[in-house]
Amino acid sequence: MSAHRGEVICEVTTARQLDAEQKQKLQSVLKSFVKSNETIFLNTKVDPSIMGGMIVSIGDRYVDMSIASKIQRYTQIISTTI
Repeated sequence: MSAHRGEVICEVTTARQLDAEQKQKLQSVLKSFVKSNETIFLNTKVDPSIMGGMIVSIGDRYVDMSIASKIQRYTQIISTTI
């Protein structure tokens, strides 16, 4: 039903709670990733284990920009080159 109404569900996970101004800025940036006739339905979650950055899932797109995933990636690169 939400797709029929033009709503795109966007889930954002951060290490800390976002304040109202940060949510507003985030929503305006995310709006550029959807069609003009679609609206963003923003759902935020807090997960301190990601240490920083954010994980964004919008529609069928998924982007992990968390510090935890970068540390894991660099650790893997270092361990394979040694």
